[in-house]
Amino acid sequence: MLPILRPPKFDLDDLARLQKRIAKRVVKEDRFRNLETIAGCDISFARGNLAYAACAVLDYKSLEVLERKTVAVRLNFPYIPTFLAFRELEGMLKAVEGSEADVYMVGAQGLAHPRRAGLACHLGVALNKPALGVAKSRLCGEAASPSKRKGAHSTLKDGDEIVGAVLRTQPNAKPVYVSIGHKLSLKTVIKITLKTTRKYRLPEPLRAAHKLATDTMRKSKL
Repeated sequence: MLPILRPPKFDLDDLARLQKRIAKRVVKEDRFRNLETIAGCDISFARGNLAYAACAVLDYKSLEVLERKTVAVRLNFPYIPTFLAFRELEGMLKAVEGSEADVYMVGAQGLAHPRRAGLACHLGVALNKPALGVAKSRLCGEAASPSKRKGAHSTLKDGDEIVGAVLRTQPNAKPVYVSIGHKLSLKTVIKITLKTTRKYRLPEPLRAAHKLATDTMRKSKL
């Protein structure tokens, strides 16, 4: 089992070092043959430490949902900024188990993380599959605001290092923050995000996974 799933001890310095090890394993170039399916991954919180992890697999061209899976999970790690993977990765891996998507999209950071190891990186490395992060807000780095047109983007840099992009997915809407998770280039990350976005700010794989997780959570309370 990967040590990140169940850290041997709760020591943030040790966990930060583990994140840096994960970061070194991230491949920052395209390593896929075909892109026919894409999975969106999300977690919705119920009560206490109970949550519902969801995976929705979509056809990349039509964005039709092909597979759906949700699992109830117990989150045994507290919410601590920049350490999200230790809280959510194990449950997310249970949700994607059995899926055969070509690319995995996570509603969180990838390389755009202080230690270059956001949740999307952890998932991609754990699965050894292409992955990308699409986040609603910035965690690190600086960037100019892109123009108001759809598809406009600016480079997100942390110091001298490019860690992602600020991308306008809809005209005049707030941008999203996209970054490499694993086995993708930033150019492809931007392309995939735009290709899978229709009339809303967030891409359809993330919307489908979020709806699946939240619908399951609500039904569980009935």
